[in-house]
Amino acid sequence: MKIEKDFFCNVSIVNQDSFTTTNDLVLDVSFNFNLSEGLSILALGKLDGQDLMLQNEKDSFFQKAFQKLRIASNNLFDIKELNLIFKDSTVVVYRIFENSIALELNKIIIELHKSYMYFTKGLTQLPYEIHVPLLENSNFYTKNALVNNNTKEENQKSYYSFWGLYFDCKVDSDIYDAQGKEIIYGKLTMLE
Repeated sequence: MKIEKDFFCNVSIVNQDSFTTTNDLVLDVSFNFNLSEGLSILALGKLDGQDLMLQNEKDSFFQKAFQKLRIASNNLFDIKELNLIFKDSTVVVYRIFENSIALELNKIIIELHKSYMYFTKGLTQLPYEIHVPLLENSNFYTKNALVNNNTKEENQKSYYSFWGLYFDCKVDSDIYDAQGKEIIYGKLTMLE
């Protein structure tokens, strides 16, 4: 797979529903880097001075690779969840609208890279898991609430509002306000 070669990783694909023509995929992308190194490489697009050319003028590299997979298949695919698994931490990215992960991944990685100092509590604690984004409870109660929002831009902002952080030193999670660059201490309830 081209993604594995270009991103120096291993990719596992899990098909969530094999009986329909629409397939929700869960991708596990395992890197041989720690989170700090990996975000730096992915956000800046450079490894040992080499330009990885992760994006062109219109589409991100990941988006182009995913589009090729869609075209090569008879089925319509979408990524339901993307797990970026680093040596010391995992970033879990959830779909918030059709094709949202492929469209927004580069921006999400750049925002994670910019926020690294803040969500690591000034480089003192590294979360072992980061969930991007956190959604309000009301989005889960209405099946089509995310699709029915007014604009795609409003949905895109959801990736850059609140994230869930899990640290080894705590049982409960913390909530990270990506816009305010601060951790909000409180209990996070995960809904399936």
